[in-house]
Amino acid sequence: MTRLLELRLRNFALVRDARLDCDPGFGALSGETGAGKSLCIAAVRWALGARVEGEAVGEGTSVRAVFEPSSESVVLLAGLGIPVDDLVTLTRDAGSSGRSTCRVNGALVSQATLRELGEQLAEVTAQGASHRLLQRAWQRRALDDSGGDPVLQCRAAMADAHRRLRSAEAALTAARAASRRTAAELAEAEASIAELEPLRLREGEEDDLGAERLRLRHATGIASAATLLGEAATGDEAGAADLLERALIGVEALSGVDPALADLGGEGAALAAALRDLGVSARRMADRVEVDPIRLEAVEERLDALARVRRRHGSIRAALSVLEGARGICDAARGGLDIANLEVDARAAQAGAATAARRLSASRREAGHALEQAVERHLAVLELPDAHFRVTLGVVADADGVDLGDGPLRCDADGVDLVEFRLAANRGGVPLPLDEGPSGGELSRLALALAAAGGGGGQPLMVLDEVDTGVGGETAARVGDLLADIGRGRQVLAVTHRPEIASRAGWHLLVSRLGGGDAVESTVRRVDGEERVSEIARMMSGRTTAAAMARAGELLREGNASSGAGARSRAG
Repeated sequence: MTRLLELRLRNFALVRDARLDCDPGFGALSGETGAGKSLCIAAVRWALGARVEGEAVGEGTSVRAVFEPSSESVVLLAGLGIPVDDLVTLTRDAGSSGRSTCRVNGALVSQATLRELGEQLAEVTAQGASHRLLQRAWQRRALDDSGGDPVLQCRAAMADAHRRLRSAEAALTAARAASRRTAAELAEAEASIAELEPLRLREGEEDDLGAERLRLRHATGIASAATLLGEAATGDEAGAADLLERALIGVEALSGVDPALADLGGEGAALAAALRDLGVSARRMADRVEVDPIRLEAVEERLDALARVRRRHGSIRAALSVLEGARGICDAARGGLDIANLEVDARAAQAGAATAARRLSASRREAGHALEQAVERHLAVLELPDAHFRVTLGVVADADGVDLGDGPLRCDADGVDLVEFRLAANRGGVPLPLDEGPSGGELSRLALALAAAGGGGGQPLMVLDEVDTGVGGETAARVGDLLADIGRGRQVLAVTHRPEIASRAGWHLLVSRLGGGDAVESTVRRVDGEERVSEIARMMSGRTTAAAMARAGELLREGNASSGAGARSRAG
């Protein structure tokens, strides 16, 4: 499960320097109106590669986010050639030109790459913006995940059928192309094969043969030189080794008198041994050298043949390329004789893909109905009792696609379905696409409902803003319970004004505004113990009276008890 460990902000709007340490599970972010809670969400989005409106970012702005990575993000990092570590550190700095510098684990990346990776690490719904919720591809994946094994098995079968279809179509296309080859093209290919295949060409062969020809031409001289060297080193009593060893007899007799002479004697003995080794090696080399005029003639002939190939084709590599192309033309021509069988294979693959697509679509429709009902139940808890959530499946006609019975449709490894989530938040409203109708608060609640319904499309960090807009009392407590429940499977960070929600959080961050006039700045810190009780009391009544503190303590105890009851209920 992906989770954010640390967020470090420098010169981000009113935040001069702050560090947010984040725990697993559900965390609350609170503070007085105007303190800068939304700045923290904007900073997360900026660190993930998104654009941030307004004047929050300027020269000297820096945000660093440290994550425990997901398996998907590790695969993406490896594919980009970025160092993979136990942690993923995203860093983004703004310069004087207004452009930002993006880094992942210290490696420079583009903003697009940072955003792509960010979508694997976090799902942010804030002020109507979402990294993933608005994307059709994510909506399809979320629907499939909500359907569990039945949908995922159908999707795997669809991917396999699509691979078989593409392979069959490619073979048929190649065969048809080969059948259209002219007689002249085939004759030229066959001639190239007849010319080049018997030669068994190999890159680098000319260099090897050139060196061998040089040795063969000078074989007599090489043997003679090696023989002379061996005799000079260890000839019959006249070699250097024998002369040196006779001199060492006198040195050895006096080595005890003068240490320096003894050292020279040691060097001389080592040199004599080296000379004898040299003599042996030189004689062996002389014995190995063969004067072979027959082999020399064969090498000369082979080099002449390679030279003719090079003159005709430009190089041995080019000739090999010509040979490969000619083989492909001839192989395709032979395959073209079997077009009828390949057409049968392609039709069978088309039928298989159509069957897989129909089954996947049917399983998605069933999963969509279940997801609609589950999401609407959760939206009712979130003070949207009249909301209508719809999952629509669409298709696109494509003459080159797969025919499911009503004409060919565009089809890929994920089937023919274009999945779209739609929402109408109010009674009588027409469900609209998520990028057209819902407000930021409604999107936040939908993201929460989808996560609770099992349509979260993976387990990245979930960041929610405005989730408690228009929510109060017992409903707020139920929202808090839902957030805590989701937090057991993924990390959640929610901006909230409601004490009933904040009291359900496992950890709590407080945004405060300090100073006045031009010296105003925002700070972010974690609150625990009595500080957290005081913040809950402030959220209730704006003051920290004894009664408010007592009620805040009760809310926190209720939150702990509710969390424990939820865990016991699931365990049972």
